[in-house]
Amino acid sequence: MKLAMARRIGMEVVEALSPACERIVVAGSIRREKAQPGDVEIVYLPRLVEIQKDLFTREWVPATEQAVVELVLGHFWRFDQDTQRNGPLYKRMIKEVATAGVIGGWPREQVVIELYRALPDNWGLQLALRTGPADFNHLLVTQRQDGGAMPRGMRMAGASLWRGEERLASRTEEEFFEQIGVPCWRPEERTQARLAVWMVQACGRLD
Repeated sequence: MKLAMARRIGMEVVEALSPACERIVVAGSIRREKAQPGDVEIVYLPRLVEIQKDLFTREWVPATEQAVVELVLGHFWRFDQDTQRNGPLYKRMIKEVATAGVIGGWPREQVVIELYRALPDNWGLQLALRTGPADFNHLLVTQRQDGGAMPRGMRMAGASLWRGEERLASRTEEEFFEQIGVPCWRPEERTQARLAVWMVQACGRLD
């Protein structure tokens, strides 16, 4: 689909879920301003609301759970039945839209919408990795001794960045990139080739 359509769908999701979120951003190839995005990726930090679980117990739950249900009840929205993902951290939906240039709204094409939940202390990491692209991310998280950009003694595990046994918070993208020592380029400037060139220039050799 064209970038303009992808942005429009992304903003529909953002506007629908914003009241249930502390933060929500369109990521992926849309954020990188790719001419023809393949899907719509959203990173969000849910707002927690307290509910009465039973007669004696109250608990805090993400307000986004109900908001997503209400969203898929809308016209032409549904959960993906082929690749079923509707867990607490990752949801995958389908929106049917009219094929460009078709009069009358049919036939329609399916657009994939992926929702990724972040935590307050890994928002920066999640936004960076969900912005991509995939080959950039692969080089980013590969250990330095294996030809990647990840410094010795650091690793990615469980949607978090670790230095040894210490879990590092990354509340912003800038903080995440600073922790691994890589420049925080603008989303549209993030490519595997640029990162590889920077590594050679900055490190001299990949070891």
